[in-house]
Amino acid sequence: MKILHATHHFWPCIGGIEASLKTLCVELTKAGQKCRVLCLNRCAYSKDRLPESEDCEGIEIVRRPFLDLKAYKIAFGFLKHAKDVDVIHVHGLGFFSDMFLLTKFLHRKPVVVSSYGGIFHTGANPLKNFYFYVWCRFLLKLADKIVVISRHDEELFLKISNRDKIVLLPVPVDLPKIQIAKKKPNTFVFVGRFSKNKRIDLLIEAFAKASEKNDAVLYIVGGDFDGLRENLELKVKTLGAKDKIIFLGMLPHEKLYEVLSKSDFFISASEYESFGVSAIEAMHAGCIPVLSSIATFEEFVQNGRNGFILDFSNSAKAAQALERIISLPKNEKEEKRKNAIKYASKFEPKNIAKSYLALYSKLLQGRRC
Repeated sequence: MKILHATHHFWPCIGGIEASLKTLCVELTKAGQKCRVLCLNRCAYSKDRLPESEDCEGIEIVRRPFLDLKAYKIAFGFLKHAKDVDVIHVHGLGFFSDMFLLTKFLHRKPVVVSSYGGIFHTGANPLKNFYFYVWCRFLLKLADKIVVISRHDEELFLKISNRDKIVLLPVPVDLPKIQIAKKKPNTFVFVGRFSKNKRIDLLIEAFAKASEKNDAVLYIVGGDFDGLRENLELKVKTLGAKDKIIFLGMLPHEKLYEVLSKSDFFISASEYESFGVSAIEAMHAGCIPVLSSIATFEEFVQNGRNGFILDFSNSAKAAQALERIISLPKNEKEEKRKNAIKYASKFEPKNIAKSYLALYSKLLQGRRC
Protein backbone atom coordinates (compact mmCIF):
# COMPACT_ATOMS: atom_id res chain seq x y z
CA MET A 1 0.00 0.00 0.00
CA LYS A 2 1.18 3.52 -0.78
CA ILE A 3 -0.02 6.34 1.44
CA LEU A 4 0.28 10.05 0.71
CA HIS A 5 0.57 12.06 3.93
CA ALA A 6 -0.05 15.78 3.44
CA THR A 7 0.92 18.35 6.06
CA HIS A 8 2.25 21.90 6.19
CA HIS A 9 5.63 21.02 7.67
CA PHE A 10 7.71 17.88 8.06
CA TRP A 11 11.27 16.83 8.90
CA PRO A 12 13.65 18.57 9.44
CA CYS A 13 11.08 21.05 10.79
CA ILE A 14 10.33 20.68 14.50
CA GLY A 15 6.89 20.39 16.09
CA GLY A 16 4.27 18.01 17.43
CA ILE A 17 2.70 17.09 14.07
CA GLU A 18 6.11 16.80 12.45
CA ALA A 19 7.37 14.41 15.15
CA SER A 20 4.28 12.20 15.36
CA LEU A 21 3.93 11.95 11.57
CA LYS A 22 7.55 10.95 11.15
CA THR A 23 7.14 8.28 13.83
CA LEU A 24 4.01 6.96 12.09
CA CYS A 25 5.70 6.86 8.67
CA VAL A 26 8.77 5.08 10.04
CA GLU A 27 6.58 2.36 11.56
CA LEU A 28 4.44 1.99 8.44
CA THR A 29 7.61 1.69 6.34
CA LYS A 30 8.93 -1.02 8.67
CA ALA A 31 5.63 -2.84 8.13
CA GLY A 32 6.25 -2.89 4.37
CA GLN A 33 4.11 0.08 3.33
CA LYS A 34 5.27 3.02 1.22
CA CYS A 35 4.91 6.52 2.60
CA ARG A 36 5.17 9.78 0.69
CA VAL A 37 4.99 13.03 2.64
CA LEU A 38 3.81 16.13 0.77
CA CYS A 39 4.63 19.38 2.55
CA LEU A 40 5.67 23.00 2.05
CA ASN A 41 9.24 23.88 1.10
CA ARG A 42 9.96 26.03 4.17
CA CYS A 43 9.63 25.43 7.89
CA ALA A 44 7.42 27.76 9.89
CA TYR A 45 9.03 31.16 10.58
CA SER A 46 11.96 30.30 8.28
CA LYS A 47 13.02 31.86 4.97
CA ASP A 48 15.34 28.99 4.06
CA ARG A 49 14.08 26.80 1.23
CA LEU A 50 14.33 23.06 1.69
CA PRO A 51 15.16 20.58 -1.14
CA GLU A 52 12.32 19.79 -3.54
CA SER A 53 12.61 16.09 -2.74
CA GLU A 54 14.43 14.03 -0.15
CA ASP A 55 14.47 10.64 1.55
CA CYS A 56 14.36 10.27 5.34
CA GLU A 57 14.57 6.78 6.82
CA GLY A 58 12.79 5.31 3.82
CA ILE A 59 10.14 8.03 3.70
CA GLU A 60 9.78 9.86 0.38
CA ILE A 61 9.45 13.61 0.97
CA VAL A 62 8.22 16.02 -1.69
CA ARG A 63 8.06 19.74 -0.98
CA ARG A 64 6.11 22.39 -2.84
CA PRO A 65 6.53 26.18 -3.14
CA PHE A 66 3.62 28.14 -1.69
CA LEU A 67 1.94 31.48 -1.27
CA ASP A 68 2.07 32.45 2.41
CA LEU A 69 -1.07 34.27 3.53
CA LYS A 70 0.00 33.80 7.17
CA ALA A 71 -3.13 32.00 8.36
CA TYR A 72 -3.46 30.07 5.08
CA LYS A 73 -0.78 28.54 2.87
CA ILE A 74 -1.53 27.91 -0.82
CA ALA A 75 0.76 25.23 -2.28
CA PHE A 76 1.36 24.81 -6.00
CA GLY A 77 1.53 21.57 -7.99
CA PHE A 78 0.22 19.33 -5.25
CA LEU A 79 -2.32 17.18 -7.09
CA LYS A 80 0.19 15.22 -9.23
CA HIS A 81 1.59 13.61 -6.09
CA ALA A 82 -1.73 11.82 -5.50
CA LYS A 83 -1.80 9.97 -8.84
CA ASP A 84 -0.01 6.76 -7.84
CA VAL A 85 -1.10 6.39 -4.19
CA ASP A 86 -3.84 4.30 -2.60
CA VAL A 87 -4.86 6.53 0.31
CA ILE A 88 -4.49 10.23 1.11
CA HIS A 89 -4.07 11.15 4.77
CA VAL A 90 -4.12 14.88 5.55
CA HIS A 91 -2.70 15.89 8.93
CA GLY A 92 -4.44 19.02 10.22
CA LEU A 93 -6.96 21.41 8.71
CA GLY A 94 -6.02 23.98 6.08
CA PHE A 95 -5.12 24.16 2.42
CA PHE A 96 -4.29 20.48 1.95
CA SER A 97 -7.48 19.22 3.61
CA ASP A 98 -9.53 21.73 1.62
CA MET A 99 -7.95 20.92 -1.73
CA PHE A 100 -7.75 17.13 -1.48
CA LEU A 101 -11.41 17.03 -0.48
CA LEU A 102 -12.52 19.50 -3.16
CA THR A 103 -10.57 17.62 -5.86
CA LYS A 104 -11.74 14.18 -4.77
CA PHE A 105 -13.71 13.82 -8.02
CA LEU A 106 -10.36 14.11 -9.84
CA HIS A 107 -7.98 11.93 -7.82
CA ARG A 108 -10.70 9.45 -6.68
CA LYS A 109 -8.75 8.31 -3.60
CA PRO A 110 -10.08 7.80 -0.07
CA VAL A 111 -9.20 10.80 2.10
CA VAL A 112 -8.51 10.65 5.82
CA VAL A 113 -8.24 13.90 7.79
CA SER A 114 -6.56 14.03 11.23
CA SER A 115 -7.76 16.64 13.71
CA TYR A 116 -4.68 17.90 15.63
CA GLY A 117 -6.79 20.30 17.65
CA GLY A 118 -8.54 21.95 14.73
CA ILE A 119 -7.52 25.59 14.28
CA PHE A 120 -8.03 27.06 17.74
CA HIS A 121 -4.54 26.75 19.26
CA THR A 122 -4.20 30.54 19.36
CA GLY A 123 -7.81 31.33 20.22
CA ALA A 124 -10.99 31.93 18.26
CA ASN A 125 -12.14 34.82 16.08
CA PRO A 126 -15.05 35.31 13.61
CA LEU A 127 -12.99 34.18 10.59
CA LYS A 128 -11.79 31.02 12.35
CA ASN A 129 -15.32 30.28 13.54
CA PHE A 130 -16.66 30.59 9.99
CA TYR A 131 -13.91 28.40 8.55
CA PHE A 132 -14.39 25.64 11.12
CA TYR A 133 -18.12 25.67 11.88
CA VAL A 134 -19.37 26.52 8.37
CA TRP A 135 -16.74 25.67 5.75
CA CYS A 136 -15.30 22.55 7.41
CA ARG A 137 -18.78 21.33 8.37
CA PHE A 138 -19.57 21.24 4.64
CA LEU A 139 -16.21 20.03 3.37
CA LEU A 140 -15.61 17.22 5.85
CA LYS A 141 -18.72 15.48 4.54
CA LEU A 142 -16.44 14.49 1.65
CA ALA A 143 -13.86 12.87 3.96
CA ASP A 144 -13.93 9.09 4.25
CA LYS A 145 -12.81 9.25 7.89
CA ILE A 146 -11.90 11.93 10.40
CA VAL A 147 -9.24 10.79 12.86
CA VAL A 148 -9.48 12.60 16.20
CA ILE A 149 -6.35 12.20 18.30
CA SER A 150 -7.88 12.88 21.73
CA ARG A 151 -11.22 13.08 23.56
CA HIS A 152 -10.86 16.85 23.43
CA ASP A 153 -10.73 16.74 19.62
CA GLU A 154 -13.58 14.24 19.52
CA GLU A 155 -15.86 16.66 21.37
CA LEU A 156 -14.79 19.49 19.07
CA PHE A 157 -15.31 17.63 15.78
CA LEU A 158 -18.64 16.12 16.84
CA LYS A 159 -19.95 19.68 16.60
CA ILE A 160 -19.43 19.64 12.83
CA SER A 161 -19.51 15.98 11.79
CA ASN A 162 -21.40 12.73 12.38
CA ARG A 163 -20.12 10.22 14.90
CA ASP A 164 -19.99 7.40 12.34
CA LYS A 165 -17.39 9.35 10.34
CA ILE A 166 -15.13 9.94 13.37
CA VAL A 167 -12.60 7.48 14.76
CA LEU A 168 -10.45 8.08 17.83
CA LEU A 169 -6.81 7.13 17.28
CA PRO A 170 -3.95 8.65 19.30
CA VAL A 171 -0.76 9.65 17.53
CA PRO A 172 2.29 7.43 17.98
CA VAL A 173 5.03 8.87 20.16
CA ASP A 174 8.69 8.08 19.59
CA LEU A 175 9.72 6.33 22.81
CA PRO A 176 13.41 5.49 22.42
CA LYS A 177 15.13 3.16 24.81
CA ILE A 178 16.81 5.50 27.23
CA GLN A 179 18.71 5.00 30.42
CA ILE A 180 16.88 7.01 33.05
CA ALA A 181 19.62 8.76 34.99
CA LYS A 182 19.59 9.53 38.67
CA LYS A 183 16.99 12.24 39.06
CA LYS A 184 18.03 15.63 40.36
CA PRO A 185 15.50 16.36 43.13
CA ASN A 186 12.96 19.07 42.34
CA THR A 187 14.19 19.82 38.84
CA PHE A 188 11.33 20.79 36.53
CA VAL A 189 11.44 21.04 32.74
CA PHE A 190 9.10 22.68 30.24
CA VAL A 191 9.40 21.68 26.58
CA GLY A 192 7.50 23.51 23.86
CA ARG A 193 7.45 26.42 21.46
CA PHE A 194 7.31 29.91 22.91
CA SER A 195 3.76 30.82 21.92
CA LYS A 196 0.97 32.57 23.77
CA ASN A 197 -1.17 29.47 24.24
CA LYS A 198 1.65 27.86 26.26
CA ARG A 199 1.23 30.56 28.96
CA ILE A 200 4.90 30.44 29.91
CA ASP A 201 4.41 33.79 31.69
CA LEU A 202 1.96 32.20 34.15
CA LEU A 203 4.28 29.23 34.60
CA ILE A 204 7.13 31.59 35.48
CA GLU A 205 4.99 33.53 37.98
CA ALA A 206 3.88 30.39 39.80
CA PHE A 207 7.29 28.73 39.81
CA ALA A 208 9.16 31.85 40.95
CA LYS A 209 6.87 32.07 43.98
CA ALA A 210 6.96 28.34 44.73
CA SER A 211 10.77 28.12 44.61
CA GLU A 212 11.53 31.06 46.92
CA LYS A 213 12.23 28.88 49.97
CA ASN A 214 13.64 25.72 48.39
CA ASP A 215 16.20 24.58 45.81
CA ALA A 216 13.78 23.81 42.97
CA VAL A 217 14.92 24.70 39.42
CA LEU A 218 12.95 25.09 36.19
CA TYR A 219 14.53 24.52 32.77
CA ILE A 220 12.67 26.04 29.81
CA VAL A 221 13.35 24.32 26.48
CA GLY A 222 12.01 25.45 23.11
CA GLY A 223 12.13 27.87 20.18
CA ASP A 224 10.82 31.43 20.33
CA PHE A 225 8.06 31.29 17.69
CA ASP A 226 6.10 34.34 18.85
CA GLY A 227 8.99 36.62 19.90
CA LEU A 228 8.23 36.17 23.60
CA ARG A 229 11.60 35.19 25.03
CA GLU A 230 12.94 38.69 25.71
CA ASN A 231 9.92 39.65 27.81
CA LEU A 232 9.90 36.29 29.56
CA GLU A 233 13.55 36.65 30.53
CA LEU A 234 12.82 40.16 31.77
CA LYS A 235 9.97 38.76 33.88
CA VAL A 236 12.30 36.17 35.42
CA LYS A 237 14.80 38.92 36.27
CA THR A 238 12.09 41.16 37.74
CA LEU A 239 10.88 38.30 39.95
CA GLY A 240 14.43 37.68 41.17
CA ALA A 241 14.42 34.12 39.86
CA LYS A 242 17.41 34.09 37.45
CA ASP A 243 19.05 31.27 39.42
CA LYS A 244 15.83 29.27 39.57
CA ILE A 245 14.47 29.58 36.03
CA ILE A 246 16.93 28.83 33.22
CA PHE A 247 16.33 29.14 29.47
CA LEU A 248 18.06 26.42 27.42
CA GLY A 249 16.67 27.31 23.97
CA MET A 250 16.24 24.63 21.31
CA LEU A 251 17.96 21.32 21.99
CA PRO A 252 18.74 18.38 19.68
CA HIS A 253 16.81 15.22 20.56
CA GLU A 254 19.78 13.52 22.20
CA LYS A 255 20.40 16.46 24.52
CA LEU A 256 16.68 16.87 25.22
CA TYR A 257 16.36 13.27 26.36
CA GLU A 258 19.42 13.74 28.52
CA VAL A 259 17.69 16.68 30.24
CA LEU A 260 14.41 14.74 30.58
CA SER A 261 16.13 11.65 31.97
CA LYS A 262 17.66 13.72 34.79
CA SER A 263 14.63 15.89 35.57
CA ASP A 264 12.21 15.11 38.36
CA PHE A 265 9.10 16.72 36.83
CA PHE A 266 7.70 17.87 33.49
CA ILE A 267 5.56 21.01 33.75
CA SER A 268 3.23 22.90 31.42
CA ALA A 269 0.71 25.72 31.92
CA SER A 270 -0.64 25.46 28.36
CA GLU A 271 -4.25 26.55 27.76
CA TYR A 272 -4.67 24.54 24.54
CA GLU A 273 -3.20 21.24 23.41
CA SER A 274 -4.62 18.79 20.92
CA PHE A 275 -2.58 15.91 22.35
CA GLY A 276 0.59 16.64 24.31
CA VAL A 277 3.46 14.72 22.70
CA SER A 278 6.11 16.42 24.84
CA ALA A 279 4.34 15.38 28.04
CA ILE A 280 4.17 11.73 26.93
CA GLU A 281 7.87 11.78 25.95
CA ALA A 282 8.72 13.22 29.37
CA MET A 283 6.63 10.60 31.21
CA HIS A 284 8.47 7.89 29.27
CA ALA A 285 11.75 9.44 30.49
CA GLY A 286 10.56 9.20 34.09
CA CYS A 287 9.34 12.77 34.62
CA ILE A 288 6.26 13.19 36.80
CA PRO A 289 3.85 15.45 34.85
CA VAL A 290 2.56 18.66 36.45
CA LEU A 291 0.09 19.99 33.90
CA SER A 292 -2.62 22.59 33.44
CA SER A 293 -6.29 21.79 33.93
CA ILE A 294 -7.31 21.34 30.29
CA ALA A 295 -9.26 18.40 28.87
CA THR A 296 -6.33 16.99 26.88
CA PHE A 297 -4.05 16.71 29.91
CA GLU A 298 -6.83 15.52 32.23
CA GLU A 299 -7.35 12.63 29.82
CA PHE A 300 -4.01 10.99 30.61
CA VAL A 301 -3.05 12.38 34.03
CA GLN A 302 -4.87 10.84 36.96
CA ASN A 303 -4.37 13.62 39.49
CA GLY A 304 -2.22 12.41 42.37
CA ARG A 305 -1.59 8.96 40.88
CA ASN A 306 0.66 9.42 37.85
CA GLY A 307 1.01 13.21 37.98
CA PHE A 308 -0.73 16.42 38.96
CA ILE A 309 -3.28 18.79 37.43
CA LEU A 310 -3.00 22.48 38.42
CA ASP A 311 -4.99 25.61 37.64
CA PHE A 312 -2.31 28.01 36.42
CA SER A 313 -4.83 30.80 35.76
CA ASN A 314 -4.47 31.59 39.49
CA SER A 315 -0.70 31.94 39.97
CA ALA A 316 -0.92 32.14 43.77
CA LYS A 317 -2.87 28.89 44.09
CA ALA A 318 -0.66 27.20 41.49
CA ALA A 319 2.41 28.25 43.51
CA GLN A 320 0.94 26.75 46.68
CA ALA A 321 0.24 23.48 44.86
CA LEU A 322 3.79 23.45 43.50
CA GLU A 323 5.20 23.94 47.00
CA ARG A 324 3.31 20.84 48.15
CA ILE A 325 4.58 18.87 45.15
CA ILE A 326 8.17 19.98 45.80
CA SER A 327 7.90 18.76 49.41
CA LEU A 328 6.67 15.26 48.48
CA PRO A 329 8.56 12.37 50.14
CA LYS A 330 10.83 10.39 47.82
CA ASN A 331 8.77 7.18 48.05
CA GLU A 332 5.61 9.01 46.88
CA LYS A 333 7.49 10.51 43.96
CA GLU A 334 8.83 7.13 42.88
CA GLU A 335 5.36 5.57 42.92
CA LYS A 336 3.97 8.35 40.70
CA ARG A 337 7.03 8.14 38.44
CA LYS A 338 6.48 4.40 37.94
CA ASN A 339 2.83 4.99 37.04
CA ALA A 340 3.77 7.77 34.60
CA ILE A 341 6.27 5.53 32.77
CA LYS A 342 3.69 2.74 32.55
CA TYR A 343 1.05 5.06 31.08
CA ALA A 344 3.42 6.46 28.44
CA SER A 345 4.05 2.94 27.11
CA LYS A 346 0.47 2.95 25.71
CA PHE A 347 1.68 5.18 22.89
CA GLU A 348 4.32 2.74 21.64
CA PRO A 349 4.49 3.43 17.88
CA LYS A 350 4.32 -0.12 16.51
CA ASN A 351 0.85 -0.90 17.91
CA ILE A 352 -0.64 2.48 17.02
CA ALA A 353 0.73 2.24 13.46
CA LYS A 354 -1.11 -1.10 13.14
CA SER A 355 -4.37 0.69 13.97
CA TYR A 356 -3.77 3.29 11.26
CA LEU A 357 -2.88 0.59 8.75
CA ALA A 358 -6.09 -1.27 9.62
CA LEU A 359 -8.06 1.94 8.99
CA TYR A 360 -6.46 2.46 5.57
CA SER A 361 -7.05 -1.20 4.63
CA LYS A 362 -10.71 -1.02 5.63
CA LEU A 363 -11.25 2.06 3.47
CA LEU A 364 -9.65 0.37 0.47
CA GLN A 365 -11.69 -2.79 0.97
CA GLY A 366 -14.84 -0.69 1.13
CA ARG A 367 -13.92 0.90 -2.21
CA ARG A 368 -13.46 -2.51 -3.85
CA CYS A 369 -16.76 -3.96 -2.62
